[in-house]
Amino acid sequence: MNTNQRNVLLIAYDEHLVLSFVYCMRAEKNLNFYLLTHKPKSSAGWSRRIKGVHYYKEYADLETVIPECLRNWEIDVLMPIGELESLEVAKHRATFEKLSKVMPITEPEQFKIIRHKKSLNDFLIGKGLSLMSATLGLDDPDFESKLEQFPFPALLKPSEGAFGSGIVTMETKEKLQEHLKNQSLNLEGYYLQEYVDGSDINFNVICKDGELLHYSFQESPPKSLGNYNKNDDLIFKDDPAVVEQFRPMLKALNYQGVACIDLRRNPKTGKVYLLEINARFWGSMMASYTRVGVNFPLIMFKLTVDESVPPYQKKEARQISLSTYLKGLKKLRFDRIDLLKFWPYLNDPMARIMKYWYQRF
Repeated sequence: MNTNQRNVLLIAYDEHLVLSFVYCMRAEKNLNFYLLTHKPKSSAGWSRRIKGVHYYKEYADLETVIPECLRNWEIDVLMPIGELESLEVAKHRATFEKLSKVMPITEPEQFKIIRHKKSLNDFLIGKGLSLMSATLGLDDPDFESKLEQFPFPALLKPSEGAFGSGIVTMETKEKLQEHLKNQSLNLEGYYLQEYVDGSDINFNVICKDGELLHYSFQESPPKSLGNYNKNDDLIFKDDPAVVEQFRPMLKALNYQGVACIDLRRNPKTGKVYLLEINARFWGSMMASYTRVGVNFPLIMFKLTVDESVPPYQKKEARQISLSTYLKGLKKLRFDRIDLLKFWPYLNDPMARIMKYWYQRF
């Protein structure tokens, strides 16, 4: 590996994750970034930090496309950013490691359990870890009898999915039964989960052999039933009790690499429940760096190339959404404008402008 100039291949569909990643790495002057994506109009290609982009069609193509890119671009470090991309890299890791360093990723079998939320819950219960609120698989042979005792409101959720897609709110058992009557669902692909009032917590981690090495927390205001929107109003502060609650889960999974663990805190009881594990980087990784002081992309890179992680000091901080800022102005409350999340976008303006353009047109 050329220690003076190193080439890094990123693999991701979501350009926001790509742009956030390279922003966090902007101080590393000896790195060239290349992107492999199957998003036809990826604004990441307009980033001043991306030296080249290659497009592919299907995830299954990655087995052959990745080695081609590693050779053509003389890649030193392979770092998948998205979840499905990471799974494909994990499957063929032995092949790719012959050509470059590969970011730590959880083994494929464990990875598949993590992605399938019902399987994850079953796995954890089998390990004596009851971390989710009540769940019930639609394919459970005793579904009808168990449904009689199931707590409502509830969420009908796809076993696999991301960013809250596909979730349907079920206020009552009758509404669920009517929904199932009118929809042709693959029963194996859905499960029911008890709804819990409260705030969303993102527990962001880097692990090695199931041991928690680095982490940060961010928590939203309390969410109402049916609100699955992203969180831009955030409080960043440590929570040692939650760390200890979920540390055994990471050990049981022998987790490797980076993850964003979605949790829900019930403000009345203080109890924290697991929603899902996202085996990938997350949308607010820039905030983890700029507000908390934990540079997850840089840490992950240093671990991949067997170099020391630079020391850092965690901070408590706050971020507000644009709507919260404008509402404050109407009430003559003048929040600091630097609390908005958008300022780092100015560091790569053309890519951000093109992201907006592609979304609109």
